[in-house]
Amino acid sequence: MSDVLFSIVIPAYNREKFIVKTIQSLLSQTYSNFELIIVDDGSTDNTEKVVREIEDQRIQYHKKENGERGAARNYGARLAKGNYINFFDSDDLAYSNHLSEAMVMLQKFNTPEVFHLGYDIKNTEGRTLKRKNLVTDINFSLVQGNCLSCNGVFVRLDIVKKHPFSTIRALSASEDYLLWLKLAARYTIHSSLIVTSTIIEHSSRSVMIININALIKRKELMLIEMFSDKEIIKKYFKNKFQITQNTYSYISLHIALSKQSKKTALKYLFKAIKLSPAFIFKRRFFAIIKHLIF
Repeated sequence: MSDVLFSIVIPAYNREKFIVKTIQSLLSQTYSNFELIIVDDGSTDNTEKVVREIEDQRIQYHKKENGERGAARNYGARLAKGNYINFFDSDDLAYSNHLSEAMVMLQKFNTPEVFHLGYDIKNTEGRTLKRKNLVTDINFSLVQGNCLSCNGVFVRLDIVKKHPFSTIRALSASEDYLLWLKLAARYTIHSSLIVTSTIIEHSSRSVMIININALIKRKELMLIEMFSDKEIIKKYFKNKFQITQNTYSYISLHIALSKQSKKTALKYLFKAIKLSPAFIFKRRFFAIIKHLIF
């Protein structure tokens, strides 16, 4: 299987401060048969300049009008020539074993439709904040929320073409979770606990910048899109309340963390409790209460 080609698609928007390190980490792979497809989603900074200064024949740079990450990833997927596509974020880092461990998964599971590799989370100083020890049953774990890192997901090219990311702008930052659940409803998502990439927590990450109205709209639209999918309904209908409750509690927690509207945070907390009173015994409930009080 030494001829397997990986297509690594990197969507980027105003990432001049981060993307060079991201690219360099991917160029340092022990498995070398890959292409890097950078899709510049309408950057207004020097992203293009810093990318074009890196000389490596495996790098492709493409610039398009801004359409958010889902559209940029789909754009890159249409250009891909690889057997598998890996959607890597432009501000994170790969360890040198990222693609070699992907090869291990291909051999172990005989060219699976989709699989995921382990990851950790670090701050900008390089200190490890969290190591994600994923359970083997990803298909079930996704019911409880998005446990996957986009960096760790590998999807076979034919599957990506059948199931692209949503390009609805209002879904941006939840389009990945929506796709993972669609894939989980159709295929087994195999997983490895071996860490091959790291998410870098920094103040510019879009998930850390909260607009309450946009967050609520995004998450409620995500639920609508999820339960408009026949395969998701078929596989996860019995988990509908659990997925909905997790979404409401997610909204409540992030609003509580932002300290912007205690009233709105409580509203979604009560909506979560209404779906299942047992939620008051969960760790997230206590986290919400803590951030509402202090």
